[in-house]
Amino acid sequence: MGEQSLTPQRVAITVAVAAVVIALSGLIIGVNLAVIALAVFAAAGAVARITTPVGRAFAVRRRAIDVAVLAILAVALGFLGITAPLG
Repeated sequence: MGEQSLTPQRVAITVAVAAVVIALSGLIIGVNLAVIALAVFAAAGAVARITTPVGRAFAVRRRAIDVAVLAILAVALGFLGITAPLG
């Protein structure tokens, strides 16, 4: 992909579609694995938010808040996916 194709709108739509696909994959691969996949997705989001240069990021909040929220979400979903009998 070129630089022009990575617009904030395109990235937001891609991330939203990927999250829905992962959530719906719980019907096929099992709920626990889908929750763990969402945890990995949230962790990847935290890493992406840390590593994206300030000029390229669409930022409404401070970077530290975004990373903290995504990291806590990843840990909570990972714990839930490993320990809870979801399906």
